[in-house]
Amino acid sequence: MTDRPTAVYRLFNAAGDLLYVGSSCDPTRRWREHRKEMFWWREVERHDREWFASAELARYAENFAIDTENPRYNKGGLPTLPPGVPPQPWGTRIGYQCRELRPAFRREWFMWRLHLQDALETQREEQERKQDERPQR
Repeated sequence: MTDRPTAVYRLFNAAGDLLYVGSSCDPTRRWREHRKEMFWWREVERHDREWFASAELARYAENFAIDTENPRYNKGGLPTLPPGVPPQPWGTRIGYQCRELRPAFRREWFMWRLHLQDALETQREEQERKQDERPQR
C-alpha cells in the first residue's frame, strides 16, 4: 500500500480564532463527519489546508500544530460542559457513525446535542450581556 498525500487542516471561527486542527487524506469527507458529531461545528466559518506527501508527515505536522497553536477544541482543549448539561450519552457517537446502529441512538444523540447547543448559546448571550453592561471609558 502506498502512502497517500494527506492534508493538515485548520478550522477557524468568524473572529479568526483557531478551533481545531486535524489531518485526513480526504478533508471534505472528514468535515462531513465533524458536522454530524461535533457540537462546535456551527462555529466554523473558514478552513485552511496544507498538503503533505505522506500521512506520517501530516501527523507530525498536525501534532506540532496542536502543541504550538493551541486550538480550542483539540485534545485537552475541550471546554467543560455548561451547567445542567449531562455528559454525552454512552454509545451515541459510535452509534451515529455506524449506520446499522444509528436508529437506536438517533433521538438520544440529537436531544443531547440540542441541550448542549442551547446551553452554549445561553453562555454566549450572558457573556455578551456582561460586556454590554461594562461602563465605557
